[in-house]
Amino acid sequence: MTSVRPVDRGRVRRVAAPLIVLLLTACAPRPPRLVPPSGGVEAVEGFGSASIAGVEASIKGKFGFVFRRPGLGRVEGVDPIGRTAFLILFRADRAWFVLPSQKIYAEDEAGVMMERFLGVALLPDDAVRLLSGTWGASANAAEENGWSVERDAGGRAARGVHGGFSFTVREFFPGDGVPREIGLEGPGTSGRVKVLKLGFDPPPREESFDVTFLRVFAPKTWEEILELLDR
Repeated sequence: MTSVRPVDRGRVRRVAAPLIVLLLTACAPRPPRLVPPSGGVEAVEGFGSASIAGVEASIKGKFGFVFRRPGLGRVEGVDPIGRTAFLILFRADRAWFVLPSQKIYAEDEAGVMMERFLGVALLPDDAVRLLSGTWGASANAAEENGWSVERDAGGRAARGVHGGFSFTVREFFPGDGVPREIGLEGPGTSGRVKVLKLGFDPPPREESFDVTFLRVFAPKTWEEILELLDR
């Protein structure tokens, strides 16, 4: 069963540690060879798992994702039988955390919402760069969107730092510098994301990022979402 619970009630903060718990199991297939398009990557789509420990809660489970420049994203957590447990939708600098089963949602800044999920305040365009490995130029270090990115001896983007946040690529897919396992660090948070399936530049599907259906959902604050989930 999927649950979302704070570890310490009464310590909910605006910039929260990861607060989603998805208890799922999986088998890991043999990784494919991945090479990003030579002309650059505008979108990524795939499936992954995360295991992150935060100050107030932890995440362990699986999710589907699609991120498209500029500023579009969708993360879908699934329960053990494949039903949608939650959605996070990103448009420009805003994001919505949605519980479809209860028809409620909370809205906040995109970076804040991503930090609640992963512990790192990534924007959707950053997620495209991170998941495809296509940061900046081929120099040893690059500065892009506030991230200082270092490359390894093979020229692959291996580590990035932005303020108190960082990522470290622990494993690459066979091919050309596409991360397969990524370590994430934030204030009071650490963990990793493993990419199980990834594709580049899928056909545009604007309906994936549509938020008009939320007109029939009830808006809640993040604190109210947590209170409902803790019952």
